[in-house]
Amino acid sequence: MKARTLTPLALSGLLALGVSAQTHAEEMAIALHVDPSHIMFKVGERLKSSIEEQTNGDISVTLLGTEVGGERDHLEGASYGEYSIALGGSMPMTLYAPKFAAADLPFVYDSSDQARQVYEGETGEALNQSLIANGNMRLVGLSARNPRNLTSKQPVHTPQDVSEVRLRIPEIAPWVTIWEEIGALPSPIAWPEVYTSLQTGVIDMQENPVDLIQAGKLYEVQDYINRTEHVYSFFHWLMNEDFYQELSDEHREIVLNAIDEATIWGDEAVKEGQQEVYAQLEAEGMEVIETDVDAFRTAARPAIEEVAQSYDPAVRDYVLSLLK
Repeated sequence: MKARTLTPLALSGLLALGVSAQTHAEEMAIALHVDPSHIMFKVGERLKSSIEEQTNGDISVTLLGTEVGGERDHLEGASYGEYSIALGGSMPMTLYAPKFAAADLPFVYDSSDQARQVYEGETGEALNQSLIANGNMRLVGLSARNPRNLTSKQPVHTPQDVSEVRLRIPEIAPWVTIWEEIGALPSPIAWPEVYTSLQTGVIDMQENPVDLIQAGKLYEVQDYINRTEHVYSFFHWLMNEDFYQELSDEHREIVLNAIDEATIWGDEAVKEGQQEVYAQLEAEGMEVIETDVDAFRTAARPAIEEVAQSYDPAVRDYVLSLLK
């Protein structure tokens, strides 16, 4: 059989494929479901710079945003290897490790440090095994978020002030259960519809971190920030497990150290920025109310105890140990 001669075009195509195969393991794609102005995107930029510098360019990092989809798209892409790392909010825990998704329970924690313990020690190891088994991703970093607060047109001091009040919350089942126990009428509404829903009276209150309250201009339709600080949640940095295993020991150490450094920097920026945002909201006319958080915790306790029964025993016991 006569040997086939490759055309120059075909030869160049094969060469391109060869180059791609050689460089594939040295390329990282990080998917971020936030706007480029968001602090988490800036953490991503810092991570990219650090990895490329410390590997002398051996690893090239590409940052991808909402042009390739939303949070769920990014998580699914990281799960099957389209992206090396994806940033997730509460969704990855709900999807891939529901028995450990307790760090963002309302009215349980006093601080981010308390909530972070769900991710540490033996519990953290079991949590990661669940993420790997169900999502082919491992947790490689956490970024603290500002705590969530209620906003309203009337000041909120005690649970009686939210009784029978239509309150917007995200569509997270345990949150619905807990706010119903407190006495509110929780209404899961998509974030882009919150401003209009408040403006037209479809809902009376909502809850969010102060940075989102400010970014969403909710000061135009709400008068009070009620300092409940009822949720201390995190952004999750999740790495495709195959990519993690394929990294050399040297590159893996560099990448993980870079993630640690970038997330620590981000946590400080979030903490420092919170007071600035409060000042901006007050300048826009909002008043900060010091709410009786203990009264809310007492009202929420039966529902928290119920929800906790669905968690991994170690997580359940930790949550119950914090109830007052």
